[in-house]
Amino acid sequence: MFNKKFRLCFSIIAVMALVFVNIPNVQAGQGSGSYTYRVANSRGYYDRATAYTDTSAGWGNTDIYTSGYANVPAGHMGAASQLFRADGALCKSSAMLYNSSSSSTLSVSTDRQTGSVGYYSVGIATYYNGSGYDNYFTKASPTVYLSSPYFAALQVPESLLQENENDQTYGSAYVAQVTGNMPELVSAVATDGTLGYVYSQDLQFATPSNPEEALALNAQAATNPTIPVYAVDGTTIVGTFQFTTEIVSK
Repeated sequence: MFNKKFRLCFSIIAVMALVFVNIPNVQAGQGSGSYTYRVANSRGYYDRATAYTDTSAGWGNTDIYTSGYANVPAGHMGAASQLFRADGALCKSSAMLYNSSSSSTLSVSTDRQTGSVGYYSVGIATYYNGSGYDNYFTKASPTVYLSSPYFAALQVPESLLQENENDQTYGSAYVAQVTGNMPELVSAVATDGTLGYVYSQDLQFATPSNPEEALALNAQAATNPTIPVYAVDGTTIVGTFQFTTEIVSK
């Protein structure tokens, strides 16, 4: 599911998009980042990330539409959505999914997450350029809270790069904003709610060579693959992180 072509996926997200202190705070409802315009294979695309909350949970969404809502062939655009708690811990991620038929829009959402008062979302978008794919990261959504933004003061992420006993760096994705380096172990929430760490290299999506390969990846994504969640030592497994997709519009 993952390969080295997305080696800097999380580092780029953290440096370019996860600017926690500059992200507006929004109370319960939704908060969307601004659309960004891209061009691939002479076609125009717009993509953005949105975080949603209701009274008990949050979820993320990435949506794409083409310039002029002109249809593009199957497999020409893909999207993934990632949801973070306000403290910078990754708590939900969809798989990377591609339009399975000719379409002008694509919308991919994470599963719902409970157990925190605030969430923000970052999206990944990829477009066929005629000989491969161009990968992009959306602007981060605002942080959306289930109740008062007052609680944000209780969830300020760690900003220092730390090392465990095995000389591996660890922390939330937020630390890259301060240090410029992504931790080897990224703070994440397991499916059972346990807070631990996942290897950043395990969060790398495969990049297809052509639309046929892209559509084949959709079938793999449907299996909801998992990766291990570790304790801070990077060796003790404390749970699993699952890539799930709640909503897909094609």
